[in-house]
Amino acid sequence: MAKSCNQKGKILYLQKMLSETTSQKPVTMQEILAKLEEQGIRAERKSIYDDMETLRDFGMDIHYRRGREGGYYEEKSASDKTEADNTIIHQPDGETGEKSENVQEQIRKESEAPAKISAPTPSQTGENIKEIRLVCQNSTKKKIQRTFGSEIFCKIKGEDNFIVTVEVVVDKAFFGWLTSMGRNVHILKPKKAAVAYRDYLKNIAKDYKGIDK
Repeated sequence: MAKSCNQKGKILYLQKMLSETTSQKPVTMQEILAKLEEQGIRAERKSIYDDMETLRDFGMDIHYRRGREGGYYEEKSASDKTEADNTIIHQPDGETGEKSENVQEQIRKESEAPAKISAPTPSQTGENIKEIRLVCQNSTKKKIQRTFGSEIFCKIKGEDNFIVTVEVVVDKAFFGWLTSMGRNVHILKPKKAAVAYRDYLKNIAKDYKGIDK
């Protein structure tokens, strides 16, 4: 897909969309792409996952709610909700439009900054989701919870590892994320997914065959 203008502002529009969500009113991937299109920004799903991971790194607590009315939302703390309520209650007439213009101006200015590149997030789109069991080293626990949600259950395995069961789309985006984890995370089950990942790595290795000759 050819890149459109204002690509650097994409993550800021995404941040604004997610900040307006709740667990009861999430935003779907289709809605995200459509709203970005309205701003003249064409984007692919993978780039949205990348941006969400970047926003998580900067402190946004982004979750995915499954089901027919599911989607992505930001889990807000009690203090954030109170502050938001007070802002609405005490806001003078006519100030809303001014604040909206300020947000647009901030997006325009910050979109000129260099784009950030982050590790891909496993695709959790609600479509073709598979249950995968992973064996992970203890040092990866925080990153695993940040990626799949802090509510996932971690089963201790020996002194150095734990096991988690997650639901993901088994595709190149997931394999790319798994590769970024190195030998710290590997697929335990199902065997079919482990074989597919092995073949994925073999195909990558072919590109470097004979490079040291």
